[in-house]
Amino acid sequence: MGRQIGIHATAADANSLLVYLQKTESVEVALRSGNSAIPQRLAFLPDIGHTFVLWSNRFASEIQRNYIANAEPPYYLVDEFSEAVLELDLPRFTTWEGRPALAQGRIYGIFEGKATEFERWYERIVRYIRRYWRKNPVGWMGGYIGPAVNEWFEQGGLLLPNYVPPVRSDWVARLSEQHPESFT
Repeated sequence: MGRQIGIHATAADANSLLVYLQKTESVEVALRSGNSAIPQRLAFLPDIGHTFVLWSNRFASEIQRNYIANAEPPYYLVDEFSEAVLELDLPRFTTWEGRPALAQGRIYGIFEGKATEFERWYERIVRYIRRYWRKNPVGWMGGYIGPAVNEWFEQGGLLLPNYVPPVRSDWVARLSEQHPESFT
């Protein structure tokens, strides 16, 4: 069974989380998909708008991507069911009705059939986020926003759900609650 925490985060927010994790153990990060079976480890997250995988050398010293042959073009993808990795999804900044916006990402893990300590590691990450990040001010959305996103939100940025919603009156009403003055 999988668990997730919704996040709105910049690369700076995610890199701060990685720095925290690196203080106690060796943590690796790589793109979830790519053009080779062995993912290239990244020293830091250079950008948002990608899906990454995080892992601790305690649970998986080497991970491999599986070849997805029936895609066009074919590619390699990390399988969270078989690998002890967490998915870190950081969507790109976008616009919604001409306003700067950011869709919600997540940290997701599948723990069935894996070491109990792997799930505890995930829980430690969640505790850090709950302690140092802000609870999402958009109550119906849930999750947390990183410090850099919080600053951006306070300056008028829109927090979106995990997708860019259609421009309809119901969504205009919902999203205008964040910054009513900018929707008049």
